[in-house]
Amino acid sequence: MTNAQADPFAPRHPRPPQPIPLPQDEPMTAHRPDMDPEEAYGRVAHWPDGIITYTLAFRGGKQEQIADEADSAILAMDAIQTGEQDLSEEFIYSKLRDIRRLKQRLTAIEEELLLMAREPDSAGCVVSWRDLGEGLGQHHTTVKERHDRIARGGTHSFRRWLTENTPRADRYPTA
Repeated sequence: MTNAQADPFAPRHPRPPQPIPLPQDEPMTAHRPDMDPEEAYGRVAHWPDGIITYTLAFRGGKQEQIADEADSAILAMDAIQTGEQDLSEEFIYSKLRDIRRLKQRLTAIEEELLLMAREPDSAGCVVSWRDLGEGLGQHHTTVKERHDRIARGGTHSFRRWLTENTPRADRYPTA
């Protein structure tokens, strides 16, 4: 590829991806015009007008989709809790759509974590069915049946969205 064809968005000095910093290791707060937070800790800021912001850190793309959909769910929750009466049809439609998509993406993530939990780690250990059941709030036999169904290819359709272009993409059959 010549310089004229080079990707203008490619980093100049590509580095291997680093883990996203944890809130306790790298606090981040939002900025609002003409206002300073009354209190800020980690990624949470409390503002004088009663608004609370929580700053998310992510790499973009698919993670940004989840953030947008979660934001829609929060806006819908606020409209419900403040007793707003005159919600537009577009508001209701877009919030329902985003909440549905968020649930689908979260299901794909949950299922992939379930698969990963039963793959031996570097020490050869796996998470027990009972611990997985505790984490999912389900009986361990139900969790094992679900795992087996997923491992055979009965995955959520959003698994492709989650794992595309990753080493995990072809590890299990995808519906």
